[in-house]
Amino acid sequence: MFEGVAHPDGLPYSATVSSARHLTAHMRRVTFEGPGLAAFTSSGRPDERLLVGLPPDGSDRRSYTVRRWDPQRGELTVDFVVHAGGNAARWAEQATPGETVTLSAASGWYTPPADSEWQLLLSDMTALPAVGRILEELPAGSRAHVIAEIIEPADEQRFVSSADVTVTWLHGHGNGLTPSMLHAAATGWSRPTGPGYVWFAGEARTSREVRRWLRHELGWSPERYDVMGYWRAHQEEWTRRYEQVQTEIEAVADRALAAGDDLDTVRDAVDAAMERAGL
Repeated sequence: MFEGVAHPDGLPYSATVSSARHLTAHMRRVTFEGPGLAAFTSSGRPDERLLVGLPPDGSDRRSYTVRRWDPQRGELTVDFVVHAGGNAARWAEQATPGETVTLSAASGWYTPPADSEWQLLLSDMTALPAVGRILEELPAGSRAHVIAEIIEPADEQRFVSSADVTVTWLHGHGNGLTPSMLHAAATGWSRPTGPGYVWFAGEARTSREVRRWLRHELGWSPERYDVMGYWRAHQEEWTRRYEQVQTEIEAVADRALAAGDDLDTVRDAVDAAMERAGL
């Protein structure tokens, strides 16, 4: 899974904080540098994510989006959502130059078909760094609409893009505060004519709703969307419930695989089993 020279704690790259500042009310931008990044290679996808091993020993590992990678300067930037509770949020809030973290290799999903005439990007706070990078890399003449759930108006961001970009901000929704409105907002959005592409990243249950809409209600083929669950609401409660039905859900996946189903059909079966279990 990992590239580069093996690191004692399993994450191959070390990086030192060079700067840290608040980007918005609940987003803090941390930039890393150092010789440990010399071998780091970007996946080339603007939604690429990696594991960050936090101080003091790197054993607390969390997944984050690479907001920017500058190979010429050897600088890697990660935007952290800061909120009450959570070791990573607390660390990001207090991060100071000179602190060292460990990093994994990066991988991403964003793959719009070449014939896409428009894109719909659906995001909560955790996915805004990927949205910003996607928009920055879009070429002139392309079209994209963003629907983003943020904690408060002070979390709105200004995106730089050569593309024709519009943004709908949903204040005070999702992000562990209230049920997400992203599925409802996406289905209510007036889609342009012509072939398109939808990218979603956010809470896991909402990701299932969006994927079901695209795959089963619209009948889109899988290459026209990428839908990722970045995190789970009520993680501890969900984990306890999952442990009670884990054997059953794994059996569903095994039967689908044994039947020779493709990965998307296997995912359908697992999603249905999760829904039956109330997960």
